[in-house]
Amino acid sequence: MMAFRDRPIITKMRLMTVVILILFTTALAILFGTYWLLGTRREAEISLRERTETSALSLDQLMRSVTEGVVSACGTEDFALKMTDMIDASIEPTRLRVMLQEELTRLATSSSAIESALLVDTETGTAFTLFRDSLSLPQRLELEEGTFSTITALPSRESPIRGQEQIIPVIYPLSRAYGGVMIGGRECRILMIVLVDSDSLLSLMPEGSELLAENGTGIIRNGGIPEGRNIIQCSSVLPFSGLTLTARTDMALLRIPLVGTAAASFLAAFAVILILAVAHSAVLARYVTMPIRKLKESVISIEDGDYSSRAEFQGSDELGDLRDSISAMASTIESQIESIRQEQDKRTRTELHLLSEQLTPHFLYNTLECIQQEIQNGNSGEAAEMTRALSLYLRTVLSYGSETISIRNEIQHDMSYIRIMNGRFRRDISYQHTAEPGIDREPMLKMVLQPFIENSIKHGFGIGDDGTWVQAPEIRTDFLLSEGRLRIEISDNGQGFDEEAFLSIMHGVSEGEGHIGIRNTYLRLITFYGEGNVDIKVSSIPFYRSSITITVPRLSTE
Repeated sequence: MMAFRDRPIITKMRLMTVVILILFTTALAILFGTYWLLGTRREAEISLRERTETSALSLDQLMRSVTEGVVSACGTEDFALKMTDMIDASIEPTRLRVMLQEELTRLATSSSAIESALLVDTETGTAFTLFRDSLSLPQRLELEEGTFSTITALPSRESPIRGQEQIIPVIYPLSRAYGGVMIGGRECRILMIVLVDSDSLLSLMPEGSELLAENGTGIIRNGGIPEGRNIIQCSSVLPFSGLTLTARTDMALLRIPLVGTAAASFLAAFAVILILAVAHSAVLARYVTMPIRKLKESVISIEDGDYSSRAEFQGSDELGDLRDSISAMASTIESQIESIRQEQDKRTRTELHLLSEQLTPHFLYNTLECIQQEIQNGNSGEAAEMTRALSLYLRTVLSYGSETISIRNEIQHDMSYIRIMNGRFRRDISYQHTAEPGIDREPMLKMVLQPFIENSIKHGFGIGDDGTWVQAPEIRTDFLLSEGRLRIEISDNGQGFDEEAFLSIMHGVSEGEGHIGIRNTYLRLITFYGEGNVDIKVSSIPFYRSSITITVPRLSTE
């Protein structure tokens, strides 16, 4: 962690950008991968349902054509008479077999799916077919025991006629009715058994499907039926025959080609995002890191006494404002120094002391260093806030050469200063201010309060010396008008001060280390307002309330 902390800003930004983009790419891949897989499953379900429904219609049409063949062959008056002779046994079986050849032949040739057909008398066990060796056919078919009252399709089995071929027996129970023949009924002694070629059905069934009877018995399967948790299943009922076609597919087989496509897409997306990350890093280096480095170098040069040093880079954002403010500050300091050399005026020297203390490049260097650390730590919001506070602070300090400032801008200046100090020392100093209604635009000598606020922070709250730190530090300023005079009160809840020693330092009777700002402020006040017009009172109750009250003439004539 320390090694990362000590790396240059651009390196940290590049590493963080790459990590964020990798995480973003991974999350995006998971999101779209999941959506893709769900979409693929949905498409597979729709495709399977369409294939199943299409196959079911084709199978139903085949079963309808077989039934139409049975109706065509057995629905004649001639067959009804023959069926009566079969039941009554009025004709010899050999002769009856010859008589039934016409119907059996017509039925066998009515559809290409029909391999053969036979007529069975369930009471006598007699079978009539297109072949002479027909007595053993019912036994060879291995028909299930029981009675048949409706059209029934039996499971696929070996053909009893042509050896190894697979057929599906479809049983049509026949009964006499009103001098004719009907399919089904209560007492169906005669069965017409149609041997349907299994391959004819398999050619119409999708891979991995099964045809089921109404009672759930499997009739025929086309290939293996997938099993497992990633199975998609679709069923469709054949409306004419009442059979059910059930098809299944394994999603795992569909995902195998998708994995390669998804991996290629992920690598392509990652490459594109990596290129964008490099470009983003270059932009950050050009427009953030480089300007901060140049600002730092410029401030160091100013600290060494080179006030002509300028940070040269383009831009008008916060860093550009800071650059302009630093340049203006350096120019102002250089101008003030030259003016002091030429005029040797006491008031100008006092102002220079104030600027040398409050606008020292060391203060700016520390503030910029703190902003840089916030950026390194990823606290861009905190860094932007401190940059904005420093920019406002410098604008107020310079004030384009004016010696006065409105009360509202003075408060804003003090708020900016406290905000910078809070950011530098990781503290939370509360700043409260009140102003009498209507006087926020009242002019006053600029930068009067900051030295006292700085004194409260460093000595009252224990920053910069060995004092005791106050847990809830608070600074308060109050402005009010009374009898044509402006009264300003600065108070804090710090550890207090010696009132006599404070006044002694302010009036120059004695010297106090670290209190030059208080002395300079007093000199500025008496130079601007006149010594007899400035009244300063102090009061100190340690850790409760220490205050400084300044009363000066009102500058406005309203």
